[in-house]
Amino acid sequence: MGKINVLDKFTAEKIAAGEVVERPASVIKELVENSIDAGATTVTIEIKDGGTSYIRVADNGSGMEKDDARTAFLRHATSKIKTDKDLESISTLGFRGEALCSIAAVSKTELFTKQRTDLEGTHVVVEGGVEKVFEGAGCPDGTTIVVKNLFYNTPARMKFLKKDSVEAAAVTDVCNKQALSHPEVSIRLIRDGKDILFSPGDNILKNAVHAVFGKDIANSTAEVDFSKNGIRISGLTGKNNLSRPNRLMQIFFINGRFIVNKTLLAAVSEAYKNELMTGRFPVCVLNVEIDPSLVDVNVHPGKTEVKFASEQDIYECAYWAVKNALSKVAAPREVGIIKNKDSYKMPFTIKSAEQISFNPPKAAKPSAFKPYVPDTTAEKKAAKPLGINQIREEVKPYEGKLPVREIEGIDKIPPKKEVPEAPLFENESVKADSPAKKSMADEIAEIKKSVSKQSVPDAPLDVRIIGQLFGTYILAEGDGEFFLMDQHAAHERIRYEEIRQSGYKTDTQLLLMPITLTLTPAEKALALENAAALLDMGFEIEDFGTSKVILRSLPADCPYEEGGDLFVEVLEVLSGGESGEVLAMLDKAVYTIACRSAIKANQSLSLPELEKLYAQAQALDSVTTCPHGRPISVKLTKYQIEKMFGRIV
Repeated sequence: MGKINVLDKFTAEKIAAGEVVERPASVIKELVENSIDAGATTVTIEIKDGGTSYIRVADNGSGMEKDDARTAFLRHATSKIKTDKDLESISTLGFRGEALCSIAAVSKTELFTKQRTDLEGTHVVVEGGVEKVFEGAGCPDGTTIVVKNLFYNTPARMKFLKKDSVEAAAVTDVCNKQALSHPEVSIRLIRDGKDILFSPGDNILKNAVHAVFGKDIANSTAEVDFSKNGIRISGLTGKNNLSRPNRLMQIFFINGRFIVNKTLLAAVSEAYKNELMTGRFPVCVLNVEIDPSLVDVNVHPGKTEVKFASEQDIYECAYWAVKNALSKVAAPREVGIIKNKDSYKMPFTIKSAEQISFNPPKAAKPSAFKPYVPDTTAEKKAAKPLGINQIREEVKPYEGKLPVREIEGIDKIPPKKEVPEAPLFENESVKADSPAKKSMADEIAEIKKSVSKQSVPDAPLDVRIIGQLFGTYILAEGDGEFFLMDQHAAHERIRYEEIRQSGYKTDTQLLLMPITLTLTPAEKALALENAAALLDMGFEIEDFGTSKVILRSLPADCPYEEGGDLFVEVLEVLSGGESGEVLAMLDKAVYTIACRSAIKANQSLSLPELEKLYAQAQALDSVTTCPHGRPISVKLTKYQIEKMFGRIV
């Protein structure tokens, strides 16, 4: 008997559903796109429990005929395309005909639909891919779809869902992008009975940005509108006084469809070159209008990856669109395209699955110091000094005693607990029987309990502090050795050890003027969920509207002007904390705080301050680097120095 089996219809549909429906946000993305394709001007989304137990998407679009309402639940049933030739020029958001079938295969789905010319609407109920009800019903014009008990018959998928707050943040992010990509459509999101988003739908992008990100960001943007080679790029881009420490607010669309594209990211980064500080990224919402035949959106079921016929044309158009918008903000004239075309060519070739550096290598700057020109008129006989390469070989990182105390149990990662398999749900109460998900905040609390609190002692100073070099390095001598210590690296390591050995808690400074931050939905959900852990790190936060939080305190010694960026950086670190990796994530967050609150380079210190810092660094055990891996100190022996000066042959 053969070993190859043909899967039954229901098993095959569940497998196929996994490609389209990964989480509640995937369901809402597909349903909202269908509403927009149906010509809706208002779309209302309502979720409960992060979308796992209840989702409702209602629109005022064209609706469906009675027969089409039943056919819509069949796989690959779509009104968007008819033949394979239509795939060469896709102008709609949806076209695969898989969404509704996939959603109904893993949930209990109800459909209410009615055309404006019909007297009666249609009601369809499908559970687990099986039609249960098909009847006439009274309902408003348009289509309303209710999805209950998502993944009730696929426990493996249910186990991988995250906490309700995280899933709700992903849903909010999807709705935000739909509101930005189609400002002519009013998008309303209701979460657990509370309005989260309401865009006006007046076809003005700045008003949509106002609804999503707030007034401050909307008022700090410049309009973009540029056409070249049959490509038009329009939208908004941030002025040079608006930036973020990450790229989460760089949003791109292709013909109204949200995409992730390396070419556009690189073009925008290049356009802002010399406009923003290093490590800062612009904010932008850009839509690329292009002939559908010149772009392939049929790359992945998620439809966020696309391929362009000419990446170079896209790069040039995006670059000049942003560059011209920035020039209009700074001066009344427009930047013209320069004659030397090579200057705005793409600095790389786009390849699939290739990591691209958005910071191309910079040419070395000439030294500000004039080279020494020896006097050739006089013949002098002297010992030839060592070359620079020889000196580098002689000068090695300090390998002496710069210790760090190990905390008992700090490197022990809590064992991963087995999650019991979720039962099959036969009713609508998913929450009652589903296994409890341990949040990151719970794991952080457990780790802190296992840490024994210690303090970093001062060691007796056994060297003589000579002074400070370039406002950055501490000079010291002792027992025939000369030391150079990086004051920032040393203090960063000291701060890191102090926070870690105090149970991941740091001193807090209250702010006279609190900082208001605009966050993405995922960032805000993460911040509120881990408010207790963030408070221990020095950040006291308060919810302030749809997309904002207020910082009322910062870690001790953190500069006020860097507080907002530091908070966003810590959130970015926390977002990478998965099961079994929370300890490493917590350590990274702590040394991010230590870096920002440490003494900076080019900061003058008094002699007592230099002695105190050097003594604290000496008290650390068996570590010679800062948390980022840079050496804290280097040394030269008397023998090495005398050899450099030719005293020893």
